[in-house]
Amino acid sequence: MKRIVEGVELDLEGLQVLPGLINAHDHLEFALFPRLGERHYANATEWARDIFHPDRPPVREHLRVPKNLRLLWGGLRNLASGVTTVCHHNPYEATFDDDFPVRVMESYGWAHSLAFQANLRECFDATPRGAPFFIHAGEGTDDAAAEEIFKLHALGVLNEQTVFIHAVGFREEGWRLIRKAGASIVWCPSSNLFTLGRTISSEVLASGVPIALGTDSSLTAEGDLLDELRIALALGLGYSGRQTARNLRLPHRPNDWMAAPAFGEPPELVVIGDRIHLIGPRLARSLPARVCRELYPLGIETRPSVLVRWNVPRMIEDAAAYLGEDIRLAGRKVEA
Repeated sequence: MKRIVEGVELDLEGLQVLPGLINAHDHLEFALFPRLGERHYANATEWARDIFHPDRPPVREHLRVPKNLRLLWGGLRNLASGVTTVCHHNPYEATFDDDFPVRVMESYGWAHSLAFQANLRECFDATPRGAPFFIHAGEGTDDAAAEEIFKLHALGVLNEQTVFIHAVGFREEGWRLIRKAGASIVWCPSSNLFTLGRTISSEVLASGVPIALGTDSSLTAEGDLLDELRIALALGLGYSGRQTARNLRLPHRPNDWMAAPAFGEPPELVVIGDRIHLIGPRLARSLPARVCRELYPLGIETRPSVLVRWNVPRMIEDAAAYLGEDIRLAGRKVEA
């Protein structure tokens, strides 16, 4: 199979051409952070209060890394796994419009959670018409997590626009409310298993509630969306890009695609908007010198080396000024 990209014919023999993946939940600025937490917690609030100490290492050193650089690393974490669009659970940043590695969803509303968002109803009301509204909820295994669905319903923020991140702690009555409202879920299995010791049940996975897959941040989830895919498949839920796009109200983007040996394996080519964002060394031999000059090596531990359009050697050098020589992207050592 041959495809023409940027005016160059690439021989994709032995590879499958697939739509780019969609990561339905990430906090891009935390991609260089290690996992934090020493035990399983009853809920996310308990976890947050245990790990967030900005005056102590390692949080102190990581927060000193300029935010734009941290966001860029978050983009590369997604790109390396074949993600072409990511939903960032924080305000949309100008950096995302400046030659960012992946598309970042623009039209959405969000609130952090009941515990950490005083103006939650205002956030919901500010959500663009027809766009999804994202909120961490049910992120726990205790009664407090289970009760959040009823508090959100009472606030008037439960309808077909609502997308709950995690939802581990919801119980039968809460799930009935979700189905009735037409709301949906973003599932982050490895993050749940690390912080809570469990994730949503097989009954929920089979219940028909719309479910998309997300990585969460590397504060709780090592690896990338390919790692989440493996866990999701082992627990009984496949990945549907079409379902994810519907849940997130994303437009169809036929010019965002990847080529990989098989679905679920690291890509050898990622194209976004008809432009090469990542390419393996074998395919890169077909590129003219004008394109090769724009590419830099990216090596991530346990993954094949690839080339990307972002200056990884400079990014490593800049991050090392704050973190030392051992730079890790969601737990995996990075080299140029």
